[in-house]
Amino acid sequence: MAKEYKCRYQRCLHPDEKVTVENAVADGGKHYHPDCYQTSIQTREVFRLFQEHINPNPVYAQLWKVIYSIVFDKGIGSDMLLFGLKYYIEKKIPLNYPQGLYYVMQNRDMQNAYYKWKAKKTEVKVEITEDAGVEFVHKPVKKKGLEDIFK
Repeated sequence: MAKEYKCRYQRCLHPDEKVTVENAVADGGKHYHPDCYQTSIQTREVFRLFQEHINPNPVYAQLWKVIYSIVFDKGIGSDMLLFGLKYYIEKKIPLNYPQGLYYVMQNRDMQNAYYKWKAKKTEVKVEITEDAGVEFVHKPVKKKGLEDIFK
């Protein structure tokens, strides 16, 4: 039987599930679900970017509360929040306080850019390597006309 660990992320996305050694992401002797670890990294990155580019002295509790509210209460992915903040920084769109992150998530231009980026990132390429020799024949369905009704 594989060894199981309790996920060490304080806001674990799977509180009732233990993580197996094969699926776990280990960091400093602590084990995480892969998505919990990714969420942890991305929320810390949002905090760091906000502090470096928006406000060097935010109210920490307030900023964390907004980040956690967006990610956990509203169910918006941490990757979208991180993308949105980077989008605002890159486009030099004014953002002054932590609650402004709610407006970042509502920005249609940012959402469209995120979905385009996500589609490009998850693009699947299909390659046909050999011909199976199967032919498809299309047989059009005959449309019934007035003369078919009187037959």
